[in-house]
Amino acid sequence: MRNIFRSFKRFLGASREVEEPAPASFLPESAEIREETPEAGNARFISEIVNRSIHLSELAGSQAKAGDIDAAIETARGIGSSLFYASALREIAIAQARTGQISEAIETIRRIDDPDDQMQALKHFSAIQSGPAAAIASHTLNAALEAIEEIRDEKNISENAWLSVMGMAEAGDFTAAVQNAREIGDPAWRSWALQEIATGQSNAGDFPAALNSASGIGKAPYRSWAYRDIAVAQAQDGQIDAALDTARRVEDPEDREQAMA
Repeated sequence: MRNIFRSFKRFLGASREVEEPAPASFLPESAEIREETPEAGNARFISEIVNRSIHLSELAGSQAKAGDIDAAIETARGIGSSLFYASALREIAIAQARTGQISEAIETIRRIDDPDDQMQALKHFSAIQSGPAAAIASHTLNAALEAIEEIRDEKNISENAWLSVMGMAEAGDFTAAVQNAREIGDPAWRSWALQEIATGQSNAGDFPAALNSASGIGKAPYRSWAYRDIAVAQAQDGQIDAALDTARRVEDPEDREQAMA
């Protein structure tokens, strides 16, 4: 996963179980009762969300590998982080393919935002001809394989377009980069391109352009990374109020914590 390579961990709508502090009467007499600061509360809150997402993602992956795909799908629905959600969907798609649920696996793959996770899931389809899916009617299997090839082709085209856009951005031609990024067909690759552009623009000190690029990002994780990088660059430039305002737009809790650090 790209988040592992870049130390990223996907605005969270998941419910959370918040631990309540023990009543004062249960504390040792020598214990000093301190009121939690807003900063400490924020950090604890974010930590709880991230830890919960990690746990649920690992649980969903284990359930999928054990063949309990329905339970894995239900577990994945509770994951708040988009990136950990993508990881869980990848494992579910792989398990579906291995058990012959080809159409379901394809639909699961299409819901994965992270391109790397999508490609990892697609690699496992090469084994379906000798697995349980071999029992599927040939026309159904062929249709599924055609759909997989279509996804692969879309990804390859979008990846090449992304590489071209990155060359423009590295050369400082952000106007052309933005125009070409918006034409990338795959939503995840398009979002990744705009995120890299927004980061480059913020590093160059063009914060209005960076914010404009970030606002056009469709996928939540890439949007979070863009706003995080912009907030960090604004803070380094001494624009503290602007940095805090940008950090509030960051949807992913860990990225928001990094932006506000």
